[in-house]
Amino acid sequence: MLENSSERYHTTSNPLKSSQKPLRRPKIVPKCYTLSMLTADALKGKNVLLRADLDVPIKDGRVENRFRLEALIPTLKLCLASARRTCIIGHLGRPEGIDPAASLKPVLEELKRLLNEPISFIVSGYSPGECWTGESPLALMENLRFDSREEKLDRGFGELLSTGADLYVYEAFANYRPSTSLQIIPELLPTYAGLRFEMEVNTLKQILDHPKHPTLLLASGAKLDKLEILKSIMPKFDRALLGGKFASPNHLTPDGLDLNDEATTLFVQTISEAQTVVLNGPLGYYEDGIHAKATKEVFQALKSSSALTILGGGDTLAAIPALGFNYTDFGFVSTGGGAMLEFLATGTHPFQEILSK
Repeated sequence: MLENSSERYHTTSNPLKSSQKPLRRPKIVPKCYTLSMLTADALKGKNVLLRADLDVPIKDGRVENRFRLEALIPTLKLCLASARRTCIIGHLGRPEGIDPAASLKPVLEELKRLLNEPISFIVSGYSPGECWTGESPLALMENLRFDSREEKLDRGFGELLSTGADLYVYEAFANYRPSTSLQIIPELLPTYAGLRFEMEVNTLKQILDHPKHPTLLLASGAKLDKLEILKSIMPKFDRALLGGKFASPNHLTPDGLDLNDEATTLFVQTISEAQTVVLNGPLGYYEDGIHAKATKEVFQALKSSSALTILGGGDTLAAIPALGFNYTDFGFVSTGGGAMLEFLATGTHPFQEILSK
């Protein structure tokens, strides 16, 4: 769930060790660290239960930002080419029971457009048996969170969802909090990480284990729990600059809704000196069209930088196109926000911990 953007609104750690810039933007190392690689052979002829990240913004009955769905496409195409059938499960929002406003129907329509393939929609409760019949090799089950058992680590619910499946693919990096689909189903079925999940892990492991220095963390927010996790991450970077409500008052505009010119200049200058930059969260209340200056200038500095730039967070995903940028302007854009910070803090994802048991 995205934080209230109107509540989202610099402190520095130790100085950068060097101002030397790399000759070109570093490449992400295509190495799998701890996950079983998903291959066509593993999928061949199988019924695949696919946990996807479907928590995308919906407006007027349509998907407003499809970045997370686009990130899912390579895994879906691999399943289409190799698996017998694929049943997609996931959640949208935080509904309390069945709520038409949180239906996955708009996600279904967007996935059909992206794949140019028919997809069955399973709405009659959680009836996985329906996934493995019919003409279409793809099916989507309605919002998992319509059933309270998804967030209760319910083994019976996990068994129900797993019915008829031969293997499980977890392709929901952003989903890291306790749930049946994260923690129970991997105990019931042979389990693989999705292609995008592997990419997320490999990228974040690279900056934790083999970063190019100087490293820089840029983050903003309003919630105390986010500030606490940032405190555990900041020592891992050569420098950290904070915006939002975490910013020093003397670095904010008089109304407190954006960084002032002095702070913005500092952010941009520090980016130019770094070789690895991680950003999580817009730096001001950009949505009103008045307080977007700092975020836009920082995005431009990141786009122009030869450093490895990694951006994440739901509000960041929304801000990038809203301010006229493309996701490809940056080295890597994560599908996760809280999950990305949790990984930087712990060096792992709960799904990896479950697989290692």
